[in-house]
Amino acid sequence: MDDEQNTRAALQIVLARFLQEASLPDSVAFNFMRWYAGVTWSLAQRAKTAETPPLVGFSGCQGSGKSTLVAFMAEVMREVHGVSTVVLSLDDFYLTKAARASLAESIHPLFATRGVPGTHDLALLNETITALRRPGGAVPLPAFDKARDDRTEMVHWRQVSAPTQLILLEGWCIGLSPQKESELEAPVNQVEVEQDPSLLWRREANRQLANEYADLFGELEALLLLQAPSFDTVFEWRWQQEQRLSEQFQKDHPDKPDPTMSRSEVTDFVLHYQRLTEHALKTLPDQADFVWELATDRSVERMWLTEVAA
Repeated sequence: MDDEQNTRAALQIVLARFLQEASLPDSVAFNFMRWYAGVTWSLAQRAKTAETPPLVGFSGCQGSGKSTLVAFMAEVMREVHGVSTVVLSLDDFYLTKAARASLAESIHPLFATRGVPGTHDLALLNETITALRRPGGAVPLPAFDKARDDRTEMVHWRQVSAPTQLILLEGWCIGLSPQKESELEAPVNQVEVEQDPSLLWRREANRQLANEYADLFGELEALLLLQAPSFDTVFEWRWQQEQRLSEQFQKDHPDKPDPTMSRSEVTDFVLHYQRLTEHALKTLPDQADFVWELATDRSVERMWLTEVAA
């Protein structure tokens, strides 16, 4: 059996185990082999020869399935290609509820809601990336509890060994560039009309994108993108995500009231993301190295490489 056959056999074993542990259908393995296995192999080869552990971004709107896919890719990296890989989710680096409340008081009330640039703890994220690239034992990875809308206590953070060979950073606005000032003027929904008539909130989020976030995204070795068909799809995907979150909470805490959002609350919540999600749908495909165009059921309709990766 040659190396290619050995790799394929190992991949089938890892895929089968991952599907069973994550309770995913067999079709997920077929889709991974067809659409994602080649890119995973390519990134593994980069990591094996890199002097510094590469930071690879994985972008996709809420509910697109990026978190599951990135976890899948990382497992294949480790078990099949022998590349130690750590996944960081931008969502786990949201500021605490108290810190966002402080921003709401000092800058704009809308910053109490997690989501837009400015509501993440980039200092902690940058410190974590640096620690993962440096020999030094265990590195704690923060975790954010979306049901409680707050960061978990440090005692519950997962520990990983450093240095790692590859860091995958996934999030809904990874790689996003700021908008032009003229693009900020017209409101995109009622949240902006009623709660941000002075443009203070959107301008500050945009300023963050142009500065602190741009510095972080400038460190990306590559950018991968799951491209949603439209913003309308995001509403349904995010509601499905919240339902799964609710089911898991009720399973873990049967005697506690469910703190997750209702459908109407999810609709209101997603409006906070609308401006930059629509901006991402327009601009990120030209900036990403690898793009997977998704249908409304999250199946891949087409994959392509941009000139950046060609």
